[in-house]
Amino acid sequence: MTHGWYIASIALHIIAACLWVGGMLFLVFVLVPALRRLQDRALAVQLMRETGRRYRSVGSATLAVLMFTGTTNLLARGIGTATLASPEFWRSSFGSVLAFKLWTVVIILLLSALHDFFVGPRASEALRRQPDDPAALRWRACASWFGRVNLVLALIVVVCGVMLVRGRPW
Repeated sequence: MTHGWYIASIALHIIAACLWVGGMLFLVFVLVPALRRLQDRALAVQLMRETGRRYRSVGSATLAVLMFTGTTNLLARGIGTATLASPEFWRSSFGSVLAFKLWTVVIILLLSALHDFFVGPRASEALRRQPDDPAALRWRACASWFGRVNLVLALIVVVCGVMLVRGRPW
């Protein structure tokens, strides 16, 4: 891989990370608080459902880009299958941070799937049918917590990425 392609891959990785994490920050700090102020609860539920569906597509695409460019970036740094198969690599500072980052990504993918295909749709449907029902409010709270936990995990992944290229802070 030429240096130009490596730089392009890093840039694309950073842009995808910005879109992924930025989208979550937007949902948590802008959209959800704004929707809670709307008088028309049905409209708020519909806007959240439609925004969630759209963001799910964007989020899935950015995660695919992140996995591809992350792999490309490792290969460009000389970390291939032989290195990844080495137990010594995983005991190194770089390897231990990479392992933590990858396991965090796996947890994010699992939580995202649970949120996107189970908790979120149930919350949306329950809120659409009976917005003030205690069960609907529990589903909404559960969906919100999934989003918050995924945001915190995403920020941890970003910190791990910084540590991989700039070194561990300890």
